[in-house]
Amino acid sequence: MTVEQLRIAYSPCPNDTFVFDALAHDRVPGAPALDVTFADIDVTNGMAERGEFDVLKVSYAVLPYVLDDYALLPCGGALG
Repeated sequence: MTVEQLRIAYSPCPNDTFVFDALAHDRVPGAPALDVTFADIDVTNGMAERGEFDVLKVSYAVLPYVLDDYALLPCGGALG
């Protein structure tokens, strides 16, 4: 299966934009193009619960409720 474009949503906070910067700006060879949406974490939590995007940054509080539909990435988590 090839993915031509991923719909992704994350917050405009500096740590989130840093984590996704290379992907969002086509600097990862072979990576799919991204359709990026910036939104507050409360908004992305709701988007995840409704299954609206391919990839989302969510809070740990909503994670147990969306793991049937989404996978946890092995990097990029933050607490605090």
